[in-house]
Amino acid sequence: MRVKVFAGAIASAAVIALGATGCGSAAASGPSSSAPQTATVLMNWFAQAEQGGYWDAMQNQTEKAAGVTLKVQQGGPSIQTIPQVAAGQADFGIANADEVLVARKNGLPIVAVAAAYDTNLQCIMSHKSIGATDFSGLNGHQVSRVPSPYFDYLKSHFKLDKVEEINFTGSLADFKRNDNLAQQCFVTSDVYNAGKEGIDVNVLNVAKDGGYNPYGLLLFTTDKVVKEKPELVKSVVKASVAGWKSFLADPSAAKTAITAANKETDSATFDASAKTIKDGNYLGGSIGTMTDERWSTLRDQLASIGQVPAGFDAKTAYTNAFLPK
Repeated sequence: MRVKVFAGAIASAAVIALGATGCGSAAASGPSSSAPQTATVLMNWFAQAEQGGYWDAMQNQTEKAAGVTLKVQQGGPSIQTIPQVAAGQADFGIANADEVLVARKNGLPIVAVAAAYDTNLQCIMSHKSIGATDFSGLNGHQVSRVPSPYFDYLKSHFKLDKVEEINFTGSLADFKRNDNLAQQCFVTSDVYNAGKEGIDVNVLNVAKDGGYNPYGLLLFTTDKVVKEKPELVKSVVKASVAGWKSFLADPSAAKTAITAANKETDSATFDASAKTIKDGNYLGGSIGTMTDERWSTLRDQLASIGQVPAGFDAKTAYTNAFLPK
């Protein structure tokens, strides 16, 4: 399959050193742990609190003896993590589980190696005056969204055949001045900023209210990296899981790294987002781990809207083999 690559400039890169350890469960032997290695991790948007664990891993890792260097790169509007990682422009990327599963079905050789969010942050907020207290209440209104499997599922499941879909711009100003508009958002920064602007909103959580809950911002790589560099994969996964745990305990290290990478970071928004993530238990109790049941449920939901075949083997899209024991 031909991959269309969006090669927009990456706005920032940060470098840390990681200690590599042997991977007993690897399918093939990787390079010697004494050989210097570098891994890049490409974020799916500008650096923000929602990516906190990965940036924390950057900021807090100090082991250098093994010579493994991790580069965390922030994304932006022109960044498409799946095609860019598949094309070898980065070693690892961040995406939602449904995006990974659909890409795998389409022949892209990518595989998820660790989950971040157990409960997806994706929501749709609308002006309270609309009265949309469930997803069916969006009918008859405009919805600003990025075309994606989650919205296709909502349209099918809640019979949203009377919404006017428009492209998501990320503009809170557009949302504020248009009372008829509902807009996709994260339950964290976007909802906080709407409140700060004095906008009275209803928030519908895609996972909790819609029953559609792909793992969010999971870490993925390619089959090639898994096969040829298993020690590297294990090191990056270990650092990422540790980073998320550290972020929950104290987000200050992530805040330092994110602020350095993204000069437009708002301190109050970061703090509010980090608090929502922790208080809402969005990362779950077993960070990194993925279950067969969750992936099978996601496969069935995607099959119901024609995104993957009903019999597609979801196990080809992920592995827990590199998680810390």
